[in-house]
Amino acid sequence: MHKRMALCAIWALFGLGPALAAKPQQATPRTHKSLRFEPQPAIWKVADGDTTIYLFGTTHALPKNFMWQSKALKQVIQSSDELIVESLDSKDSQAKTDATVDAALNPVVDNDPILGRVTPEKRPALEQAIARSGFPTQFYDAMPTWMASLVLAVETMAQDGRARSEGVEARLIAAFRKSGRPIGAAEKGDAILRKLHALSPDAQRRMLENTLDDMTSAGAQSAAMDQDWARGDLTALAQGFSRETLGDELYTLLILNRNKTWTEMIDQRMHRPGTVLFAVGAGHFVGPDALPKLLAHKGWAVTRVD
Repeated sequence: MHKRMALCAIWALFGLGPALAAKPQQATPRTHKSLRFEPQPAIWKVADGDTTIYLFGTTHALPKNFMWQSKALKQVIQSSDELIVESLDSKDSQAKTDATVDAALNPVVDNDPILGRVTPEKRPALEQAIARSGFPTQFYDAMPTWMASLVLAVETMAQDGRARSEGVEARLIAAFRKSGRPIGAAEKGDAILRKLHALSPDAQRRMLENTLDDMTSAGAQSAAMDQDWARGDLTALAQGFSRETLGDELYTLLILNRNKTWTEMIDQRMHRPGTVLFAVGAGHFVGPDALPKLLAHKGWAVTRVD
């Protein structure tokens, strides 16, 4: 389940849905019992005399009408002058992302059937996953392994009833746009696509097999996972986004290198006055290379405020 969350997050945070493909048929979401709870998602703060940066660990896709805003978070949103998210989905940036995906898939993968890119014991699970997706096997044969992994992760996310349009970033962006406050991006999604495409065959195989391992975990488990995040309990995330789970290459690409880059970005932003909400995936706030820890190593006092 935790590996699936990581892989679904990879798709969602780069906005790859329209770029990957339109599903030939609409998946029927699994239903799960809605439990009432008091949301208290994790928020950190870095501040000096004239600058405050709130660090918010988000989840990029959620079920419709999911409760995640606490009183403290609402106050943070209202008091922030600026929002920074991982990437933005303007028409121009989406067109650029779509073009980059096309470039990454060109030339098409030849003579390397997708079923042969996993270990023999994983092939039955891959065959079943492909059949459920509604796409023919040849569709997956023609794409890189990392992208096949993400397409199948999207299928699972849709079956779980979770949508990127319901995710935290979509809601935050809408709120800041409505009030006319500036919104920035921490990175360009197309750069990550190129890096994913450059992963070794072994790392890409691991991505795909991790997806297959977790495709059967859904429904109530997904609901519990979302609720843990909304309560501020990031214990489970630490496993899903660990080096051990993701592997050295993917962990370095998705977590370590980006956290180092964002630490420098936040450090530089602290030299300008204002109040900023820096909202990136919750997986960046767990483990030995978590953003709060890297900022502390830079000499900043990082406090968890909720």
